[in-house]
Amino acid sequence: MEQGNAPGGFIGKLRGGIEKVLNVIISVMLAGMVIIVFSNVIARYFLNAALAWSDEVSRFMFIWLVFIGAVVAYMKNDHLGLDILLKYLPKKASQVVVLIADLLVLFALAVLLKGGMDMTLDSFASGWVSSAVQLPYGYIYMVGPISAFCLILEGLLKTATDAKVVFSVQKGGK
Repeated sequence: MEQGNAPGGFIGKLRGGIEKVLNVIISVMLAGMVIIVFSNVIARYFLNAALAWSDEVSRFMFIWLVFIGAVVAYMKNDHLGLDILLKYLPKKASQVVVLIADLLVLFALAVLLKGGMDMTLDSFASGWVSSAVQLPYGYIYMVGPISAFCLILEGLLKTATDAKVVFSVQKGGK
């Protein structure tokens, strides 16, 4: 799906800064996962003593990495999309379809935000902790609402940009 130009000025700089921070977090988590898994392989095969916590911690890091990666992919418009329909529609109609898709994505993200918040709060309230590192699962589930919130902010920017394109086309076409 083609989107309008990304906002410039303060918002563009803020988006760029957030994207850089998220990329650093992703890089650190990926490096941490590699070190933890490699350390466990070394410990298991050369020292005959596996690190009991390594699988759990690397799995938790992977969960966070995937959700944060989804935010970065959305910011860069790198998510998969079926744009074959857009190629056959007139320009004005394809822009309206893109705007409708933006609104549907925002609705799905609102559902994710609500469900993620409920799950996180329930996990903290129940006192459910992981078996190896005794970390409350609420910290793991917290990535759902955090990423959903970031995705909603980005979705609002995309929707505003696409709405501007749709309504400017309609005015120019009259």
